[in-house]
Amino acid sequence: MRHNQGRPEPARSAGRSSTFAHRRPMTAFLLLAFGTGWTALMLALLADLPVEPFLLFLSYVSLLGSAVFVTRAVGGPGAVRALLSRLLIWRFGLGRWIVIMFGVPVLTVAVAAVWGTLETPGDGWGGALADYVVAVVVLGVLVNMWEETGWGGFAQSHLMARHGLLVGSLLTAPLFAGIHLPLQFLGDAPRSQVVIGIAVLFAAAPVYRYLLGMHLLDTGGSILAIAVQHASWNASQDLGGDDGWWQSIVAVALLTLLLALQRRIRHKQTTPMGLEAEKAAAGGWLAVGPAVDST
Repeated sequence: MRHNQGRPEPARSAGRSSTFAHRRPMTAFLLLAFGTGWTALMLALLADLPVEPFLLFLSYVSLLGSAVFVTRAVGGPGAVRALLSRLLIWRFGLGRWIVIMFGVPVLTVAVAAVWGTLETPGDGWGGALADYVVAVVVLGVLVNMWEETGWGGFAQSHLMARHGLLVGSLLTAPLFAGIHLPLQFLGDAPRSQVVIGIAVLFAAAPVYRYLLGMHLLDTGGSILAIAVQHASWNASQDLGGDDGWWQSIVAVALLTLLLALQRRIRHKQTTPMGLEAEKAAAGGWLAVGPAVDST
């Protein structure tokens, strides 16, 4: 059962219509998100402070706060309610939930087993499963729901409404990767490792945002769905052995490929397929339609 969003009329006051955020919502969002987010992360880096409080600031203020601020500037309180209501869309089928919750960890373990890096966890696979589920819930509630309200709920939704699934996802990817760039310089990693980390981050982002874009289309724009998927990837990075991070990236790529094939082979009339259908679906999630700029 899909959740159909209403589309309240945008506010039309002369003052609001003349604001920069109303004319250039994506640009306004990115300036706020990167301006505050990079400042916070650079402060943690330069002052050698624990990064966790600054990551929470990034999620709650830089991403969620910027999305809410710009959404309200463009469409008023009704637009904000429409955005946040997408955090409550959960009725989209058990099969999709299984894919979201267990697709990445199962494929991570499979890749590690094939590559020969799989190690039995100290407390057994039952304990590892329990730890994984707890990690998904904690990460999802504390971080990923609010992070993806900014990236998936605002930025990628606007870009998909303008450009469709593929281009909208590809445009979101470097922005999503870029906000995490300062994190690559934390600690005392050698320069070569930093370069590899940055390369992997920007290479994986397009595939990952395409995966989340498919979830958005197939769940009626559910931010909850992509937040749980995000948390699942984060929680799966310890399942492939001591160097399990790369197995989880391969797992994400495999899941993206498998889901894309499944959507083509078992296409349903209720699933938006094709450029115009994708743009129309994404536009329907937004209270005031796609952003007028193409940033």
